[in-house]
Amino acid sequence: MLVKATITHMATLENLTVLWNPRSYSVHRTNHFASPAILGGGLSRIDMSAGGTERFTARLFLDSSERSGPARDLRAYVGRLESWAEPEPGGELQPELLFLWGSFRFQGVVEDLREEWIRFDPDGTPIRGWVDLTLRRCSR
Repeated sequence: MLVKATITHMATLENLTVLWNPRSYSVHRTNHFASPAILGGGLSRIDMSAGGTERFTARLFLDSSERSGPARDLRAYVGRLESWAEPEPGGELQPELLFLWGSFRFQGVVEDLREEWIRFDPDGTPIRGWVDLTLRRCSR
């Protein structure tokens, strides 16, 4: 049985469920360094200039072709993710989200969200598509 992934809004504990069986996903960590120039050549000393960044990127498949009524329109589903990409009222950062799939977990804020719709009802309602999601880990 396919384990469903969940994306949870950590402040409200509201969650979205995704049938997710990836071919791959990526977690990318970058460190930032400074290397002062040395006159006359030679190797420069490397200093950590700032904290690193860590990102999780996944492609989520959405399909509501087996549903009926308002649940068939996937724009509302993606609209929740879009609203979670906005800063919290009175705050400067978006809410933290937790992506959980089996034993894998990644907590961060939405850095990038891209929709691609590939199947529609006759009235234009999107019922199948892809969402490319990138979360960036942050410390608060």
